[in-house]
Amino acid sequence: MADDTTGWSEKGKRTPGDADGDGKSATPSRPSKRQATSSKGGESSIVRTPASDDAGARKVAKAAATAGQRDVSFASRMGFPALIALICLLGIGVVVYARSTRDALAEPVQNLDHWHAVYGVYNCNATGEGDAKFLPGFLSTQDDTGIHSHGDGVMHIHPFFELSSGDNAQVRHWMSEMNIEITPERISVNNQFDPPVELAAGQECLDGTGKAEIKLLRWQFDFQATDGGEPDVITEDFGLVQFQNDREVFMFAYVSEDTDVNELPPPPADRFETLNNVSSAIDYNPTQLNPIETGVDLDDADAEADE
Repeated sequence: MADDTTGWSEKGKRTPGDADGDGKSATPSRPSKRQATSSKGGESSIVRTPASDDAGARKVAKAAATAGQRDVSFASRMGFPALIALICLLGIGVVVYARSTRDALAEPVQNLDHWHAVYGVYNCNATGEGDAKFLPGFLSTQDDTGIHSHGDGVMHIHPFFELSSGDNAQVRHWMSEMNIEITPERISVNNQFDPPVELAAGQECLDGTGKAEIKLLRWQFDFQATDGGEPDVITEDFGLVQFQNDREVFMFAYVSEDTDVNELPPPPADRFETLNNVSSAIDYNPTQLNPIETGVDLDDADAEADE
């Protein structure tokens, strides 16, 4: 076979590495990545290929973004329980504050507490004994402040306004509603009795016991009055006396200066029955409660038993 001078293999292809007729290699050279000849104007353009670390940078950015998403999700998950815990703490704080504030407030509280107290006016000039010595219950049902009566011998204390609640819940409001005047100098009731009742201090009691004085006797609880407990004796500023709790007893006594107030009868029994109908009764055990003080003291035996 004659030598093949075409530079192609016997299959018709040029053998790699062979030169063509001009002495140039038959294997096409690969174009440079950084150079290319423009088809117009002969200007060269630079074709930039991604740097070897571009893929890594993208991975880092993606990882950072993913990590951020995970952080936000975690913060969200942790934020909700923290919010609930904060709400619970705030709620507990509000309850504690409300209770402490409520306890600090002087009672009775406006439009909340509803108390009752027995009252009576003892008159040494009245004939008879026992209940006959007391003026009838005042008939006025006027109620502008929430401290009034219903003609039943019981004070009803449920103040409507700040001026008659807390430290301002005072006997003067009841007197005003009853249209009466009771001071250490006089007792004046001229709106329901005929003739009007006018009792002045310094006059002789008709029962011959001596010159009259006007005192206010106060028992903290009804069972103290009915069981012979000693009252607090108030001799001035009756109208400024404050209501302190439910089921008190107030007795205005027009008696001689020599009268032992501990021997005076309590107000009529039917008034205590009315008190039991309108106010919750307090169980009284004389072996446990001290009827002279607050009603919460225990004797030594009971105190030891509780320990």
